[in-house]
Amino acid sequence: MPIRPRLTRPPRILIASDQNHALSDVVRSLGRRGYSVLRVFAEASVLERARTARPDVVVLDAGLGAGQALDLSRTLRADPSIGSSTPILLLMPTRPGRQDHLTALRAGVWELVRQPLNVAELLGKLDRYVLVKVERDGVSRRDLVDDVTGLYSTHGLARRAGELILQAARHNTSVACVALAPHRDRHEAETDGLEALRSVARLLEASGRRSDALGRIGPAEFAVVAAGVNRTGARQLARRLRDSVGVELRAGYDAVGSRRAGGGALEARSLLARAARALEMAKLEGKWVKEARDG
Repeated sequence: MPIRPRLTRPPRILIASDQNHALSDVVRSLGRRGYSVLRVFAEASVLERARTARPDVVVLDAGLGAGQALDLSRTLRADPSIGSSTPILLLMPTRPGRQDHLTALRAGVWELVRQPLNVAELLGKLDRYVLVKVERDGVSRRDLVDDVTGLYSTHGLARRAGELILQAARHNTSVACVALAPHRDRHEAETDGLEALRSVARLLEASGRRSDALGRIGPAEFAVVAAGVNRTGARQLARRLRDSVGVELRAGYDAVGSRRAGGGALEARSLLARAARALEMAKLEGKWVKEARDG
């Protein structure tokens, strides 16, 4: 197994499902493969078990807790001990539609897995997801977070955007990036201090969705990366942030369609760069918002 040399312990998989017989082959195969399998049969026990066990991957059954698996995914994402770095897979009893994918993506689900399960295929997915988790855990938080605002740093946002792009590809949807900056004259820019910067950061953070990634990409520039959003949605997102923050903003945006969403890290850096260039063009042209492909 490719992740074995990188771990000092068996990789942990938390499976939350009240289906015992249907998953017995999966559990046995995981055990033979060297995984530590943690079973939870009730929705109410999942968060507590996840906090104590710190699993490398969480597998949720869509039927668990009378269909509350998406709410459970949101709860796990909101918990600091799980956060955005732990892959969550959702087992589906039927073929998911487009809205199922969008809803799952925004609830923090990395991939939908159709039942009945193909055990060999699922094992391959879990191997890859554990590797992603191990590599993410090996990166220092200091390398990912801006120490002034507490948001993602440029490097951290690019890394998180790469994850969102890959997740969006599995849900066959797009990812958008909106770059923003408060509009101030030169005197205001020189006299505004760090607290003003932190205030804008807090307002942006409060205005975004939990599934969005928000980072600081310049001295007074920010960017929001949103999965399941196309160019039209990106412009709407920029307008919503402007109205919610209550501060005059300049914005630039672009989006990656599902066909290009498999590009991962390279596409993430390119997406952020295009949105940042569009922001600069908006400033130069005196527009409040600018699409990257304009001009």
